[in-house]
Amino acid sequence: MSAIESLIGKCRDCIQRSTCFNTLIPEELEFINQHKEQIIYQKGETICKQGAFANYVMYVADGLVKTYLETVNEKIINLKIIKNLEFIGFSSLCGTKTYNYSAVALKKSRVCLLDNESFKQLLLKNGKFSIEIMRVYCRNQEHIFNRMKTIGYKYMLGRLADALLYLCDEELADHNIFDYIQRKDIADFACISKESTVKLLMDLSENGIIRLSGRNIEILDKSELQHFSNKG
Repeated sequence: MSAIESLIGKCRDCIQRSTCFNTLIPEELEFINQHKEQIIYQKGETICKQGAFANYVMYVADGLVKTYLETVNEKIINLKIIKNLEFIGFSSLCGTKTYNYSAVALKKSRVCLLDNESFKQLLLKNGKFSIEIMRVYCRNQEHIFNRMKTIGYKYMLGRLADALLYLCDEELADHNIFDYIQRKDIADFACISKESTVKLLMDLSENGIIRLSGRNIEILDKSELQHFSNKG
């Protein structure tokens, strides 16, 4: 067992801990430790399924996870890449009985399953913790609202530009995200077909806006790509 594996079993000593947990006293961290399960998901494994009963808030202690919506016509809308120290399934705390999106591991991921009722008890007892969780929830909602705005009001090039700007953002720079996703994933972030995605990527590459190298994509002219995004 590695050092990380031995430490992460105890919430109080965990080195993979979000700053929101710093508002908890040792007794509250021990309470979480007693009311959580920890699971290792391999690449490609489903972490939660849209429509399944939601009994847990999930915390990605280590790994990389993709969240997505499954629409009525069986199309996929990719929502977000969840990194270390981020949560999944906050909606289950507010009366929603099922998960409203699915999540899949993009690589081997260590996920803590926090019992909903126990999590609610901490929110009621610790106001500072509640505020930090609310901030995280609001950031997640803002991201989803921006995704929906992109889908509803932008043409294909604007959608793809948004997707590339997001996937190449500094927040994901340390994860070499293109090692874990395919062109189909990029298409599902842009909500356009894979064929259109491949064609538009080639056009952007030929115009010197991006560089394609195998699966990797590098933005060469961010201002021009941002122009396509703003133009829609």
